[in-house]
Amino acid sequence: MPETPVPATPHENDWLRWFAHAVSAALLVLVALVPLGYALWMRLPPQVVTVDLQRLVEDDQTRVVQSMGAESTLTPEARTVLHQQTVDFARKLSLTIDQMGQECHCVIINKAALLGGQSIDYTEQVRARMTP
Repeated sequence: MPETPVPATPHENDWLRWFAHAVSAALLVLVALVPLGYALWMRLPPQVVTVDLQRLVEDDQTRVVQSMGAESTLTPEARTVLHQQTVDFARKLSLTIDQMGQECHCVIINKAALLGGQSIDYTEQVRARMTP
């Protein structure tokens, strides 16, 4: 004759019931705190990062001088080409900094304008994005 299953006593399933209540309570607390955390996060001021614009411009000027070679005088066509390269560099630098600011949700300032405190330097990231 097969044995009939013995029903579980109330004490055997107490730990499971306690665990389910604890997990559900923790989830409810987290769900209740998410809007508060989001509201606090939205009120945080944007992070300030720096870019050494002087170094980037000097590096571009060095590149331009090296591309001129040993020529002591420039033809008007060469001057026009160099001028256009400089304008293109300035435009690309401005666009790159704007894009990085939008991506990192931060304020990017010139390193020379930082009077004190600590900030993250994004100069190398800007340089890496500008090089082909």
